[in-house]
Amino acid sequence: MTFLSLPLWGVLAGAAALAALLFALQILKARQKRVRIATAGLWAQAVRAAPLRVFRSRFRRWLAYLLVLAIALSLWIAGARPELAPRADAERQVFYLDASAGLTARDDFAQAKRALLADVRATDPAQRIVYLGDATATPLLRPGETVALLAKRLDAVRAEARPSDFARFMATAPFRADRTGVRATIRFYGAAFDARTAKPADGARVTYGYLAAPVPDNRGVVTLGASPAASGLADRADVLVRAIDGRGRPLAASDLVFRQNDKTVAPTVVASANGLIVRDVMADGGVFEARLARGDAFSADDRAALRLPDRRRLRIALSPGAPTSVRRVVLLDTGLEITGPDQAQVAVRRSGEAFAQGLPTLEITADRAQPAFVVAHRADDAAPDLAGDAEALGLDGLDVAALARKADRPVAVEAAEGPRRGLAIWSLLFENGGGFTASADFPVFVTRSLRWLSNPAPWIPFAAAGQDLVDESDLYGLIADRRVAARALNGDLYLGRAGETRIGDLSIQTSLVDPAVTQGVARPIPAGLSVVRAHGAAVDLIFILLAAFAGLLLLLEWRLTRRGVMA
Repeated sequence: MTFLSLPLWGVLAGAAALAALLFALQILKARQKRVRIATAGLWAQAVRAAPLRVFRSRFRRWLAYLLVLAIALSLWIAGARPELAPRADAERQVFYLDASAGLTARDDFAQAKRALLADVRATDPAQRIVYLGDATATPLLRPGETVALLAKRLDAVRAEARPSDFARFMATAPFRADRTGVRATIRFYGAAFDARTAKPADGARVTYGYLAAPVPDNRGVVTLGASPAASGLADRADVLVRAIDGRGRPLAASDLVFRQNDKTVAPTVVASANGLIVRDVMADGGVFEARLARGDAFSADDRAALRLPDRRRLRIALSPGAPTSVRRVVLLDTGLEITGPDQAQVAVRRSGEAFAQGLPTLEITADRAQPAFVVAHRADDAAPDLAGDAEALGLDGLDVAALARKADRPVAVEAAEGPRRGLAIWSLLFENGGGFTASADFPVFVTRSLRWLSNPAPWIPFAAAGQDLVDESDLYGLIADRRVAARALNGDLYLGRAGETRIGDLSIQTSLVDPAVTQGVARPIPAGLSVVRAHGAAVDLIFILLAAFAGLLLLLEWRLTRRGVMA
């Protein structure tokens, strides 16, 4: 037998200390002393001569002491969490708790955890290891650790709305047979359709400790994506929505409810070969949501949401000293709008003007001591990238040599840090002799610079849990988001569970849109897959028996005291 809370020597030392403490309390306990007097008149004298309560009398009440000691030891040993030592295993036991969407229905995840605890208790501690089925296969219990640690760690674990990583876990195979030939048994706790997609690795076999019950009537949203509106409206987007039932049959628009910015909307919906197209949705930076009008027991795929980019007209404040050439470009661009500084998002002014001080600014400066273009970033922005900045501002195609000849000085781009985004440019380049305003690159520079200053949200066509994030800003005339690029690994940024994902100050709505999950949940468990029953009970049987035994002893002590058998 082993103990989960304390080592064996700690349990024995505690038991000995309890026995000694209770013995001392019995000896030092104040007891009544019987004194016989001849007459009542001698009562006061007898009290002064022989007190009625004495300490350290001869130890006589062995029955009371043994009962109290048995009760105390039962509770002490129960608190130490005794565990029967399991049989030694010849194989490594690898437990995999799949904390993905397959266990989010009903109380499946709680049942899977109870089954896992029961099986882990019945295996050899030296040969078992427990993995959590998340994106990184986090070890929950390593060889030699006690089950009490696993129980505590499982309290903080929740199933997430995302596809299973069990197939990838099996492919990496951290449990392959070693040189000694020790094989591994993988015990899977999750949904049957997730288990079937994984192929057992060499030197391993898969058994099933828990399989979630299917949801035959499951339906779900499996596609949600956005693209610029086919109508040509710059501030609108078309959204593709596809929802299916458990057999893969598409659902009609009447089976769905559409919401935008937490308000129910009734948009124009057109059927297509790929699904339903929601026409001309306002691209205002808000969240567009498609959900089932009637939910089911598997709610993880009942709803899908996507944050649209803000494609509304960019509001520009022009100071009285702003160059006329910039004003002409702003007036010609239908995506830009001239407003007052109170409503503006970006300002254009000359250095020294007290105009729209708190806004990102395109500043025309006469200071020729600084480089021709100074790009200011906030301190919390991604690391400056001059090549990327030049492309974002439309300077990558600029004829720098021609500008340098006309300005009679070198033309350079430099990065700086400031309280907000900003761009400073020589006023010399805006003069008639500068040649910059007459070039074909100038309108591109102005429009792209103003949009860069506003720090627009990227165009994310879709955001699916368990897949890489896709930024298609470059395809639609926007600027690729440096927050995404700076955090991407090898060009890819993996999205985990469904819900809100934050990349710096950028908010992305991720959804579980996976036809394999929606249809897999509805399929019955194949006849070839069966759950191997746990070797032990998930409840701590020895703990319960000891606690019950202590309660019975307490009841016996009370009965003996009531009958006068024991003081």
